[in-house]
Amino acid sequence: MWWRIIRRSFLNQKTRQALSILSIVLGTSLVAALVNLSLDIPQKAGAQLQAYGANILILPQTSAAGDESYILEEDLASLEQGATAQSITAYLPYLYSQIEINGRKVVLAGTWLDAVPKVSPWWQVAGNWPTDAGNASETEALAGVQAAEKLGLKIGDLFSIKYGNNQRVLKVAGIVTSGAAEENQIFVSLKAAQQLTGLPDKVGLVQVNARSSSESLEQLAMSIEQQIPGTEVRVVGQIARAEKQVLSKVQLLMGLVAGLILLASGLVILSTMTTTILERTKEIGLMKALGASNRLIVGFYGTELGIISLGGGVFGYLLGYMLAQFVGQRVFSAAVSPSWLAFLAALAVSVMVIFVGSAPPLYRAMKVDPALTLLREE
Repeated sequence: MWWRIIRRSFLNQKTRQALSILSIVLGTSLVAALVNLSLDIPQKAGAQLQAYGANILILPQTSAAGDESYILEEDLASLEQGATAQSITAYLPYLYSQIEINGRKVVLAGTWLDAVPKVSPWWQVAGNWPTDAGNASETEALAGVQAAEKLGLKIGDLFSIKYGNNQRVLKVAGIVTSGAAEENQIFVSLKAAQQLTGLPDKVGLVQVNARSSSESLEQLAMSIEQQIPGTEVRVVGQIARAEKQVLSKVQLLMGLVAGLILLASGLVILSTMTTTILERTKEIGLMKALGASNRLIVGFYGTELGIISLGGGVFGYLLGYMLAQFVGQRVFSAAVSPSWLAFLAALAVSVMVIFVGSAPPLYRAMKVDPALTLLREE
């Protein structure tokens, strides 16, 4: 009898029940989409922001005597171990020196040339990237576009560099365009720069590209200082602030939109259930006259609401996941992974909205006086 009454209730109020389910689907779909996106947005937005460059710099501490200090290259292996390795996506050591080319002073930068695209992906190189392997690593170089113009260098040209009493002949493998200071520099492998300057295993600074979602950049900087003694780690403020501001604004926007949609869904449920209770007052009065308790009355309507909330939550999650995929592909050009947390959130929000919205009408149903209701109908 219980399920027969429930079934007849749905069959006799198809339009109204469909409207209730639709309002729940719209609200929960947005919640599911926002939860799915909020779990992926930090990683994907962080990956896009990291394309603007390193957000952490590792520098050697200045000695008390004012002598030039360096970082040991072998100490950088600690960046690939422990908790810091999970936050660091790439790092790049540099050794800078001033050299002479045809009597002109030029900045020479030694680095891991193969790793440059991971930290500075905006570099555009006409020609070839020098390799860090084999003998070519000691004879090939990249020339900044402005430095090449001043020195009259072209791809394939041989040129001589001088540092103190040391000289070396290099070949221009490519021309670098970056829109920054790199265009005025000459780049060689870190090993070649160390040999030329007589500073084996020495590094002047390290650029680090790190995620800010797993732990704050400030905490990561402190961890690096503890792992590499004698260093000073600085957070590049502009990019770090950009990451935090973009992510916080996106999450705030999603929260506001979700709140407005859920409020609208709750009002729809409240309106629908109030109309239903008013139309079925006689039915409720008759059930009470036949001995039905308030618990039984609430049980009937609660079961209807439970079915609506379950159906709305499931369909809302599926629709929300498709919406999240659409946004992920259009905004971040990447698929959004399904999340059980989003599914549970959709169900929880569906149950919360429908029962909060139906609480006043159910309270009204419990207050129905069967005698007055039946007398009024007569």
